[in-house]
Amino acid sequence: MRNKSEVLKYCSNWYQTLSGQAALETLDGLCAEAMSEIFGYYAIQTGALSGQHDLLQHSRIAAGFSLASPDSFNLLQEKDAGLSQKFALISSNEQLPISTDNVDLVVASHCLESSENPHQVLREIDRILVPEGHCILIGFNPFSFSHLRRRIRISRRDKDNNYRMRSVTRVRDWFSLLGFEVLDVNYMGFRPALKSKKIFESLAWLDRVGEYTGPVLGDLYVVHAKKQVIAKRPHKKVWEAPAVLNGGKVALNRTAQKIRRDNYSKL
Repeated sequence: MRNKSEVLKYCSNWYQTLSGQAALETLDGLCAEAMSEIFGYYAIQTGALSGQHDLLQHSRIAAGFSLASPDSFNLLQEKDAGLSQKFALISSNEQLPISTDNVDLVVASHCLESSENPHQVLREIDRILVPEGHCILIGFNPFSFSHLRRRIRISRRDKDNNYRMRSVTRVRDWFSLLGFEVLDVNYMGFRPALKSKKIFESLAWLDRVGEYTGPVLGDLYVVHAKKQVIAKRPHKKVWEAPAVLNGGKVALNRTAQKIRRDNYSKL
């Protein structure tokens, strides 16, 4: 994928296909299950699906907000001006204008593919999440049959391109470096991209079989991670041994003087 606008357009178009709609339905159920045990005060949805599909509708958190990047906002404004009114904030995912340790849940869809610096995106998520906060990260699986051909074609065309799909293994490593605990990883979308709705629906059994036989081949992956904060032990002062001082240079009280006189005067 050559640039951020192309990535966002690809995401928007893919979710309009039969494969995308089916994966979105499965994603709704998965998010509803994951969010049933997440509580707090603030939740944020950002990425390609923000403004187009409300994944926070399943959240039990008191206040949920949608965030859009400038490119995503412009794309939605061209598509439907009404969609652009759903955002509470327009900001780059690499620099979020949100205070540190303030958000309980972040739902990020395709933020790594649409960023030139995916490490910084995860660092910002880490920064704004409260201790024990949750992140649900959604992305395209580069090894799926639907996306592999496109990935190979783009790699041959632009080998130095930073806008590319990230594997789950790479994402898990990045989360681990930031101190996150990966609670769950799910794949979805195992049916081939077909235009015939009748044939596509007849292959619904592939989704059930794919969860057990070839989960790595799903079109989408969903990583549920939790921010871990290691509790620090209270600092204990290490007392240094007193310096050895020569006799005659220390001011002694009367009791010490008497003991010194009685014990050392005859030596």
